[in-house]
Amino acid sequence: MFEMQYNEEMEAEVRRLEAKKRAAEAGHPEWDNACASCGCQLAGTDDRFCAACHR
Repeated sequence: MFEMQYNEEMEAEVRRLEAKKRAAEAGHPEWDNACASCGCQLAGTDDRFCAACHR
């Protein structure tokens, strides 16, 4: 059980760091996340692409 919780926490941290890196690369280090394609701001850290670019 502890191992599963640890893995989930580590995966969430990796997603957060990747999202923060995309935002910084889009020129907005103050954002938490940016679309990997167009660079617009995204809410949360679960998505890599905005709705327009995900199509």
